[in-house]
Amino acid sequence: MLIILVSASCSSQRGKEMREQAYSRMDEVNAGMLNEQATTAFETGQLNKAISLADQAVGRFPKGSTHYVLRGRILMEMDRLAEAEKTLKKAVELNEEEADAMYFLGIVYERLSRDDLAHSHFIKACDMEPKKLQFLMASVESLMAQDRLDEADALLTERFSAFEHNAALHHLHAQLMIMQDRGDEASSSYEMASLLSPEDTDILSEWTRLRHRQGDHVGVLVNLDELRKLHKVNPPLDLQMAEARSLATMGRHADARGLYLELTKTYPDRLSIWHEFGLFAWDAEDWRSLERCGNRLQKAGDSSVQARLFLAVMAREEGDLDESQKILRGVLKDAPEHAMTNALLAGVCLRQGNTAEAQKAMQVAVKSAPMGADETRVTGILGNGP
Repeated sequence: MLIILVSASCSSQRGKEMREQAYSRMDEVNAGMLNEQATTAFETGQLNKAISLADQAVGRFPKGSTHYVLRGRILMEMDRLAEAEKTLKKAVELNEEEADAMYFLGIVYERLSRDDLAHSHFIKACDMEPKKLQFLMASVESLMAQDRLDEADALLTERFSAFEHNAALHHLHAQLMIMQDRGDEASSSYEMASLLSPEDTDILSEWTRLRHRQGDHVGVLVNLDELRKLHKVNPPLDLQMAEARSLATMGRHADARGLYLELTKTYPDRLSIWHEFGLFAWDAEDWRSLERCGNRLQKAGDSSVQARLFLAVMAREEGDLDESQKILRGVLKDAPEHAMTNALLAGVCLRQGNTAEAQKAMQVAVKSAPMGADETRVTGILGNGP
């Protein structure tokens, strides 16, 4: 009789455990379905619905670390960072190898401006799943944000081989090298990134800006030609200005002038364009264009030194030396030691036969002018140039 009772008790206990396991499996399955619905709502921007479903998933199966990861991500996007941090930490507590939880914790700390903590979590995620590019890039970017450039470069170099055919990593490497003042190497990385991702016009545009800063004017024109012909993209204003400067530097003055004219038509109220066009015209001795720029700036009420110098040079070229001198002396009331103005005044005074005034103005110009690379003082050209 006792044997029968013990046997029945054991059978009853096993049945209870099996039922609990079955219920647990059902909870896990149902929680998974809720998690999938929450993911869909999250990805379509329905954050309130997403967090409600995520809460249900966590409540149904609280042992599921991935459910906490999703809940943390939703809270993060709702800017509830303290709750997101707590939820993601719970995911790590349930599963120490939950790389996604580490990664998103890093993002939470990044948004809290805790770049040191962000990096420590990004690198843990990266070590857990070394084949995930986004983890490596986040680790490098967090070091860059802290100006720990040598460490960022060492980390990138150490793990670069696994992603050497990825455009995004070459792009990031180029940006890092720019921060390290390694322009030539950065240009090579931009070139590789552009080759690996030829449809990415942002990479091509960034590379063009770098080539412009490096004085690679041929490269600037090549890149802009690719943007227009291959990608059918009209370059933004700053790149068109870079194009005009490159054309001018290469001696293609007619092309540069045509581009500046087009830009002034497209952006008639951008006075910075008129200023730059005026400087180009002055350098190229294109007096008609210089007059146009000076008049446009005057009409706009621009009383800057540069705008007034355009008018002074035009008056000089038209033979009205008194008017030119009047404008220049007006500028010197505001900026008495301005080197270029004094140099121009010296030239006008010389043309008027006033040697004493010319010498006086030139002394101020020489004293005030910046020191050139060859240790000579730069005062500008007294005749036609700026």
